[in-house]
Amino acid sequence: MALGTMGAAPAVTVVSPNNVANVEGNAGAVFPFNINGTQATSQRYQQVYDFGALSQPQLITRISFRPDATFGSAFSSTLPDIQINFSTTTKEPDQLSQTFADNVGVDDTVVYNRGSLALASAFTGAAGGPKAFDINIDLTTPFLYNPTAGNLLLDVRNFGGGTTTAFDAQSTTGDSVSRSYSVSAGVNSTTANGRDSVGLVTQFTLTPTAVPFEFSPGIGLLAVGAWGAFSHLKSKQQKRKFLGSEFSSKQ
Repeated sequence: MALGTMGAAPAVTVVSPNNVANVEGNAGAVFPFNINGTQATSQRYQQVYDFGALSQPQLITRISFRPDATFGSAFSSTLPDIQINFSTTTKEPDQLSQTFADNVGVDDTVVYNRGSLALASAFTGAAGGPKAFDINIDLTTPFLYNPTAGNLLLDVRNFGGGTTTAFDAQSTTGDSVSRSYSVSAGVNSTTANGRDSVGLVTQFTLTPTAVPFEFSPGIGLLAVGAWGAFSHLKSKQQKRKFLGSEFSSKQ
């Protein structure tokens, strides 16, 4: 018998990887939203996030990206055919399988229903970056994520291509993100063409969940604090292109 519920705290935002929350990432990426002009006409893309600083269930309502300061630009476009799923995965960053199904958790959920997706950026911010997190995707179905149960898997199916801009990304072995993706194999492939340590720098809008008293004995009101930026900066490497349209590093 439920004794009542605790009120939910206001929404907050966290960034992953958090060490580049307030500085430009060392890479730029076009996958999975800017694939026109690449080898991919459609694509499946998975990215894992390790949220080690979070300890309580969170309701994810929005994800936001920022354009790459070096390779990006202002844009406004509509991608014709996108679906986005979230799940809780047992996989760690830099350990995603090239078999997509092996990365997906049992709570696999469509959080953006398949269809068109309008994206835009004003490309505002410091000249050398970082730019503002103004490439926003409001989830059609918010996802209840419990970070104590595993890492978060972003699973994007781009059925129809599309053009946006290069997004800011980070390429560091051992950090909190990595990816697995198809290219020539297309969106319906069961296996990835590649995997690496690159990950889109992502801002999550989170709301701590309202918890029934009977389900949380001895636990007070859930709350979450935004991660603070790490004090150190990672050095920029020389620019080189990846797969002709992906940028593994930049100055």
